[in-house]
Amino acid sequence: MLEWLGANKDWITTLTNIGTLLVWLFYAQLLYSGYRRQRQPRVLINQGVGGEGLDSPCLICNMSEEAVYVYFILVILETSKEPILVPVTDCEVDAMGEDSSPLSARTRQGPVGSGKYLELLSYRLLLERAAREGGIELKNAKPVNTDIELRALEFHVVCLYGSDRKPFGAVRRFELRTSDSGEVSLVPDSIDTSHRTSLWYRRQIRQWLKRYST
Repeated sequence: MLEWLGANKDWITTLTNIGTLLVWLFYAQLLYSGYRRQRQPRVLINQGVGGEGLDSPCLICNMSEEAVYVYFILVILETSKEPILVPVTDCEVDAMGEDSSPLSARTRQGPVGSGKYLELLSYRLLLERAAREGGIELKNAKPVNTDIELRALEFHVVCLYGSDRKPFGAVRRFELRTSDSGEVSLVPDSIDTSHRTSLWYRRQIRQWLKRYST
């Protein structure tokens, strides 16, 4: 045995070095994957109190390791005719007189710390705001004009994460369904919130900002 090891020590050493290298590469990949997961932003769009249906608040939760900066929020109301796009970054203020409330009460733009959340209006108020923007009159969350059908609410939350200068979008879509009793409810399309970082989506963000920035 010793003679065999001595005669083949060169290629045994080579195989040992290759095996050691593979083990180190495996652990390096694990460490890199863990680091990458920690560095990736994670923003969730949820119903605050699911049992309240349309009256539950819309929550933007930051589950990232660091704070995210909410830059722009857009709601898309899908109808049987054409989608209605409504920015909801800024709160609606009373048109009578000058608004002197704190900045935090007038805009939803700003940093959201790790483990914190940002509360929007209720889904009902967001739906009514989008419908009003599209000239659709609602009664009990349903169009008065029966020729129009409301299909879904889609939320786009544009954020910046850490020192990254490239924005990403947290997107979640909720279908609007009417029960046999006539009550309108929200049904999310997916369990999780999707994150969009493609070049095409970033171009879409720039178009939205040009269109809706004042």
